[in-house]
This record gives sequence, structure tokens and C-alpha cells, in this order.
Amino acid sequence: MPEYPKSEIEKLAWKQALKQACLHIIFERIANIEQAMLEARESANSEEKSSAGDKYETSRAMGHLAQEMQSKQLEDARQELELINRLSSDKLSNEATTGSVVICHDFIFYISLGLGHTHVGEQKVMFLSPKAPIASLLFQKKAGESFNFNSKQIQILDVF
Repeated sequence: MPEYPKSEIEKLAWKQALKQACLHIIFERIANIEQAMLEARESANSEEKSSAGDKYETSRAMGHLAQEMQSKQLEDARQELELINRLSSDKLSNEATTGSVVICHDFIFYISLGLGHTHVGEQKVMFLSPKAPIASLLFQKKAGESFNFNSKQIQILDVF
């Protein structure tokens, strides 16, 4: 069973730590995308036109496609940043909603963005998108209630 905060002050601090972990992941993602965009731009601009003009044009076209794809990824990451910045980490809730932490016997969920598993302190936390199927099973649930997932009954120990 995961160790989790019990007092209101500990819970608020933990929610803030989870939000900061999300921000860190997103900022890292943005930095990686921006670096890849810069490298693709430099590569496209440094291509020398060879006697095989078609090869040059194909390389430039592929470089531009890569830049467009990275530009879309960057826009998506910036939208995720906006979403996480809107999450309140200074209020506790007694039922699961976007921005809630849900503690189960074997899992800790933070309903925020679909970022997968990461460790926050000593705890493994699953960052869930509010649109994820399991998040929809958690919404409006309170401590002591349970839900069925993958043919398994899972009890909620705490929500905040």
C-alpha cells in the first residue's frame, strides 16, 4: 500500500509537488521539441544543392515536414502547459475530479494530464488525462468507494 499524506497541510504540499512534476515534464518536453526544431532548421538550411537537384529538394521538403510536425507537438505541449497551470493545487476535494489525487491500495492517480507513470518522492504516481477511461471511472468517487477496472474491484482509500 502506498504511503501518502494524511494531514491537510501534507496533502496540499503533495498536490503542489505533483503539479510541479507535471510542469517539469512539460517544460522538458518543450525544450526537447524546440531543440529538435532548431536542429531540423539548421539541417535544412545547411543542405548544399548537389548536382542531383531532386535529392536536395526532397531533403528540404522532408526537413519542412519535420518542422511542421514539431511545430504541432510544440503547440500541443503549450496547450498542456496552459491546462496544468489552471489546475488548483491549493484546494482539497473529497470527490475525484480534474486536479484530484486519488489513492487506491496499489495505485496513486493524479487526474491532470496523460503523462504516464513517474516517481514523485518515493511514490509512483500515474498522471491521468481527465479524458482517460479510468479517469471517467474515478470521477465523483469518494474515499471508501470502489470501482471496477479490468475485472478487478479497486477500493479508493483517499481523495484530495
